[in-house]
Amino acid sequence: FPWIRLLYTYPTSLADEVLELLGREQSLVKYVDLPLQHVAKPVLRAMGRPGDYKATLGLISKIRTQVPQAFIRSSFIVGFPGETEEDFQELLRFLDEARLNHVGIFQYSPEEGSRAAAMEPQVPDEVKQERYEKAMAVQQRISRELNAELVGEEIDVIIDGLSEQSELVLLGRHYGQAPEVDGVVYLGMPENPPQVGDIVRVRILEAHEYDLVGEVVEQ
Repeated sequence: FPWIRLLYTYPTSLADEVLELLGREQSLVKYVDLPLQHVAKPVLRAMGRPGDYKATLGLISKIRTQVPQAFIRSSFIVGFPGETEEDFQELLRFLDEARLNHVGIFQYSPEEGSRAAAMEPQVPDEVKQERYEKAMAVQQRISRELNAELVGEEIDVIIDGLSEQSELVLLGRHYGQAPEVDGVVYLGMPENPPQVGDIVRVRILEAHEYDLVGEVVEQ
């Protein structure tokens, strides 16, 4: 298999040996999926998780040092019971400083019978929505800026198939885009269309918040 992708690498289990392997093994795509959930220490402890802002930023720095080409994805929860405005602002600062390539933001939703559902204070729904929108706005800006750095570059793209919008547009993903959770690369149909699963060389022409537009330059 030319591309093998590691997904859901729990932060405390991401050993140096794994990063070393990721850095040297050609078939492992340079992509790290870290379910961080938060960075403020009080919120992490309420979740039953270790770590804090400084430790998490240090982990991101270590990944980029050992695997310089790595694309990093994570997910965060806003509005977890007890999350203060200070905790949330710490999360926003982290997003700005860490500049992760892909981030999912979710609003906490109480699950009946869970420990968190009984915690106090619960964050009001309108506050959760407001925090969600603010965090999304920060990350969308960062994602757009990082994608813009790819314009003019030539990268490998795996073909997933035709776009649902047009039979003249192909859908693909570069190694920094996991299926179903990240953006895609839209490609105009070349004279000799590649097949699903083919990896082709693509020049990036446009960048958007999540997706890219490119053209096939060689197959």
